[in-house]
Amino acid sequence: MTGATGYIGRVVTERAIAQGHDVYGLSRREDGDAMLRALGATPVRGELTSLDVLRQESAQADAVLHLAYIHDWAMDYEKILRVDADAVDALGDPLRGTGKALVTTSGSGLAAADPDGGETSEDAPPSQTAVLKDRIRSERHALSLSDDRVRVSVIRLPPYVYGRGGSYFLPLLMQKAAENGESIYADDGSLRTSDVHVDDAAELFLLAAQKAKAGEVFNGTGSTSLTLKAMAEAIGAVLQVPVRSVSREEAETKWGEFLTAFVQDPNRAANRKAVEQLGWQPKGVDMLTDIKSGSYQAMVAKLRQVSKVE
Repeated sequence: MTGATGYIGRVVTERAIAQGHDVYGLSRREDGDAMLRALGATPVRGELTSLDVLRQESAQADAVLHLAYIHDWAMDYEKILRVDADAVDALGDPLRGTGKALVTTSGSGLAAADPDGGETSEDAPPSQTAVLKDRIRSERHALSLSDDRVRVSVIRLPPYVYGRGGSYFLPLLMQKAAENGESIYADDGSLRTSDVHVDDAAELFLLAAQKAKAGEVFNGTGSTSLTLKAMAEAIGAVLQVPVRSVSREEAETKWGEFLTAFVQDPNRAANRKAVEQLGWQPKGVDMLTDIKSGSYQAMVAKLRQVSKVE
């Protein structure tokens, strides 16, 4: 598994080991090695550019999960796409004709939003406005391996993967609210987005490794009903800061252009296909409850110490 030391990868590792699998996880540093050993996994030293290592480990594996991706927004995106494509090729090459799974990762934001605000399927046309719309090229490259007899599938994760007190964008929004002394949402806050509990996401990767057919794409969303206003209100409640509607322009002054564009991207990707074809049953606590009374309490306590509001 690549990305085994990451937020989602650690949970996948934990659950795979609990199911009786031996997990070999790519690790770049000693602290990653220690983390994987603590989970019961075997660290494999290397990076996404260590193509010989990827080929060797893939050749010995019963299934390959590719969760790693470069999230360095300052890096040239063409280089990010090249690194991912080369890594996927190295992982996929030993799997040709074996029937063994290669499960890769993408985002549900790659699909264009329904103009009427409804849910979208995996067959929706690609988005022309998403912040990371070019990532569709990584997804398509991975899926092209199915033409070369690789049982490759793709899990599209929603914008908000949450739970266990972690994630990326949710803690970032909480941090911004603490720093600014208010929790904001743009316009009327009615825009709806998708989320999934990290434990449910981890389970979906394992189900795809077992059951997914070559060339299939699955939306890994637990809910599509979360509104930006409800999320802002939950953050404001736990941090004890005011909640306010702002214009998109004001949001950019407080959040920055990238984060604002990301948050304001409508995303309602239905999980029906994963539920029906893979037997996936997302059952994690909902995100608002997790913010208000669940796994984010330690983070909330720290952030309240830096809040501008006494």
